[in-house]
Amino acid sequence: MRYKVVYQYRWLVIIAFIFLIYLSNFILIQIPFISINFPKKDLEHSLVDFLLSFCPRFGFEMQTYNLQVIIAWSCGVLLGPRVGALTLAAYLLIGFLGFPAFAGGGGIDYYKEPTFGYLISLPLNAFLSGWFFQMDKKLLAAFIPIIATHLFGILYLLIFKINLLDISWYLSFSMIGYDLLFALLLVPVLPFFSFFLTEVFIQEKPELAQVIDSEQAQGKSSTRWRK
Repeated sequence: MRYKVVYQYRWLVIIAFIFLIYLSNFILIQIPFISINFPKKDLEHSLVDFLLSFCPRFGFEMQTYNLQVIIAWSCGVLLGPRVGALTLAAYLLIGFLGFPAFAGGGGIDYYKEPTFGYLISLPLNAFLSGWFFQMDKKLLAAFIPIIATHLFGILYLLIFKINLLDISWYLSFSMIGYDLLFALLLVPVLPFFSFFLTEVFIQEKPELAQVIDSEQAQGKSSTRWRK
């Protein structure tokens, strides 16, 4: 007998992910970061100082890390490419309708925010992560979606030419390493969560035509027995 998959409670998982993505705006983690800078070029002192200014100087500092990219990435892996992308699109729609779903609030004019490029890339992030994961290309599922998100963010920042280098360094170049690290750490773990969600929220039911045929066959057999 053939069976069909019934996603009876998957809408609960979708709502939970939308809520998690909203909460990620407030889940901020302080992480260590090694900064790189070059001294100002100055010929007033000596030629040696000028030549040494081309050597980078490393500094150590703590920066605030946001979990939104990783949660969006996990959404695509666990829910699949289409449902994951639709979940993120629903989250964006809620924010664009005026609800304070984003870090800076919400509304249709949120495109004026410099970080809007990162935001609108989240449905693509979820789709790519789910698609590559279904194709059993785990490394590509970790790298391609996250790199695409940061590329979208940097390209959108090109519109905002004020402090472009500082903003892009803070939002992308300093954070993409942690995004990739967390994604690689989650790659071997998320299949277990996917199995759990499948067992809890998905059930298999016999197809209606097969049930009718089975009942008719049982009816015929009982009739023959009576004869």
